[in-house]
Amino acid sequence: MTFVQAVKSGFQNALKFEGRARRPEYWWFFVFVFAGALVVGIIEHVVLGGQQWLTRLFQLIVFLPFLSVAWRRLQDTGRPGWWVLVPSAVVVGSAVVAGSVSRQVMQRLVESGAAPEAAVMSAQGSGMLLFLTLLQIAAGAVLVWWMSRPTQRGANDYGPEPKVR
Repeated sequence: MTFVQAVKSGFQNALKFEGRARRPEYWWFFVFVFAGALVVGIIEHVVLGGQQWLTRLFQLIVFLPFLSVAWRRLQDTGRPGWWVLVPSAVVVGSAVVAGSVSRQVMQRLVESGAAPEAAVMSAQGSGMLLFLTLLQIAAGAVLVWWMSRPTQRGANDYGPEPKVR
């Protein structure tokens, strides 16, 4: 599959979460998303002075197609597609923990009458944030490893083996 075919396939199958996607389809679409975000970001910085509405628009446009092709790529390796959501769940968990830690710090400041500069995140909260950060890195590394694995030969739980084009 060529770069152009992969990009076309990514957008044509944006809402298709069943079936399988071979490595070239995923990785060429990944290159498109990465290069596209880089180019849009540079143009936005140079021409628009750093406003990020164009980057956000690009991200919105490629979100579902990229999620779909990643989902199908995992299924091509014999794994459930929902695993692609794990790093995002860790990010949400980190945000919840960070908000909780910030709330605890602010409560201690109010109770003690200390200045905001004197606040230090609790050891328990910072340890949890470190754990979640490491978990996110590990989940991302596992996903990259899985995405790089060969196609599972023959039919699997997610459909027949995709044809080589």
